[in-house]
Amino acid sequence: MPRPKRDEQFENGEICIVHAVQRCVRRAFLAGVDAQTGKDYSFRKEWIRRRMEALASVFGIDVLSYAVMSNHLHVILRNRPDVVASWSNAEVAIRWLRVFPGRRMEEHLAEPTEHEVKVLAGNVERIAE
Repeated sequence: MPRPKRDEQFENGEICIVHAVQRCVRRAFLAGVDAQTGKDYSFRKEWIRRRMEALASVFGIDVLSYAVMSNHLHVILRNRPDVVASWSNAEVAIRWLRVFPGRRMEEHLAEPTEHEVKVLAGNVERIAE
């Protein structure tokens, strides 16, 4: 019997704590020293930590704990629908545009323009989604 879909396991608006695991494929090495090649990938641990921190600051998610292993990553996450419910349409648009800048060629998590925020905040269906 297959496991239930994630959208069937959680209620909208309910605060949940989730353990998620992400594995590398094809014997790829994520962090630490690869015994096969001798290459040191330890720098990736700090990169992953900073990226998780940046994304958690944009989305309504708390990173409670994490572990970066040699070929996989564990994270304990808590969603915050109570916090997200207090965001204005403009705040949702700013957060979305920081991560998904569209055609802007700037760095991710950069500040969107006032015009981009107004256009997206005015699209009520997209903001609700």
